[in-house]
Amino acid sequence: MMKTINSFYIIIFPLLIIFVLSGYDGISPGVMNCYAAYNFTVEQEEKLGRKFNNELQKHLELIKDPSIQKYIDGIGDNIISQLDYKPFDFNFYIYNASDPNAFAIPAGYIYISTGLITLAENESELAGVLSHEIAHVTARHIAEKIDKDKKLSLGTLVAILAGMFLGGSDKAASAVGAFSIATAQTLSLKYTRENEEEADRLGLDYLIKARYNGQSMITFLQRLKRYHLQAFQTPPYLLTHPEIENRADYLDIMLKRFPKQEEPKDRADSFRYIKARVIAYSWAPQNAVDYFKSVLKSNPGRFDLIYGFALASQRLENYNEAIKGFSLALKIHPEDSEVLRDIGVCYFYKGKPDDAIAFLQRAVAKNTKDANAFYNLGLAHQESGNYQKAIEAYQMVRKLDKGFTDVYYNMGVAYGNREHLAESHRNFGIFFKLKGKKDSALFHFEKALNYYKEGTEERKEVLKELGGIKSN
Repeated sequence: MMKTINSFYIIIFPLLIIFVLSGYDGISPGVMNCYAAYNFTVEQEEKLGRKFNNELQKHLELIKDPSIQKYIDGIGDNIISQLDYKPFDFNFYIYNASDPNAFAIPAGYIYISTGLITLAENESELAGVLSHEIAHVTARHIAEKIDKDKKLSLGTLVAILAGMFLGGSDKAASAVGAFSIATAQTLSLKYTRENEEEADRLGLDYLIKARYNGQSMITFLQRLKRYHLQAFQTPPYLLTHPEIENRADYLDIMLKRFPKQEEPKDRADSFRYIKARVIAYSWAPQNAVDYFKSVLKSNPGRFDLIYGFALASQRLENYNEAIKGFSLALKIHPEDSEVLRDIGVCYFYKGKPDDAIAFLQRAVAKNTKDANAFYNLGLAHQESGNYQKAIEAYQMVRKLDKGFTDVYYNMGVAYGNREHLAESHRNFGIFFKLKGKKDSALFHFEKALNYYKEGTEERKEVLKELGGIKSN
């Protein structure tokens, strides 16, 4: 699905913006020609951003690995902590696409592709990309685009936003579809040079204040240029960020106004580890296995490469090779909770629940907030027939992550095996509600009512669930 993000935008963008704007306060869905003296406020941008983000996530393959997300959030939060002005709450997302790309949509939702993460060579380069996108948000460049024209048609707004995210005028013209090519081509379909310079200037300031290497913004632009030459195509990230040489020269001039940095932030081991996880989860499993085998020949003792090989082998369902890899990783870091969890998962899928339980119990003892480890511990207990222990592990998952959908299904199974039918049906009801299966959710909640006594808190909660489903 993710050969390129651009094909998605070409199809969905015009419809998406029309949908979003039709729900705006003060903007009538029937008014298609002009909005006099349109003032795009922070509140309006927040509303646009929320709706756009919700729709966008339906069409992207998001990487939801907690370790990768925590790492990217940590870089973003470190940069954001340097801001004097924060117009929005920032949110960071990683999506699966081989093309190197990053973009900010309205109201501080920032997306970064797995291809961009794997192209970077250190944390500072990733931080440089995020700081640049954060700067576009703090400078409110999208709002500036929308406010610039006092008579802003819906078609113009579609063209502007499509152009900003697609970059090239040909793709933007395709995206606006029914709107004339002439109209699209006369618009500024990218951030202006002034916008880019401001984002570079502000982003560099944020980056250095966060104690990253400012030179990394230049080195990453140069790497993108080399990627362009090797791939014979313009990297998506540069479609909206043109003129590499000019930007690099400008950044070099800006760097000279800062005093020499002392001990810039460098978490090389953390970056390598996360990069290995990204490769293992985003590449085709056999390609990832082959890559890690190749690089391990010259770096046989590197933890991140050993761990990446094990993860990729696990995705191939080659559990014997995965267990060998995780065992080697444990020799380097014997108390690493994620390695303990992952080797436990392998033993579970090999049909050895007792071995799985041994490793997973060590994992949750080391990290009491790892919902995934508790979930797999519950599965292992369930497989071994200890349904009470399984329920206890699942309850921990529910406390840690209420959006962990599958845990409710397995709680329903475990409670059913213990003949606690009220809780069994209740958890099945929650599972099907979260899955959007209204009829199945209603069936199980109504069944649960038959087992709860009048006036109990549990019965009241089930009635509340039923009322919520029926009112929607």
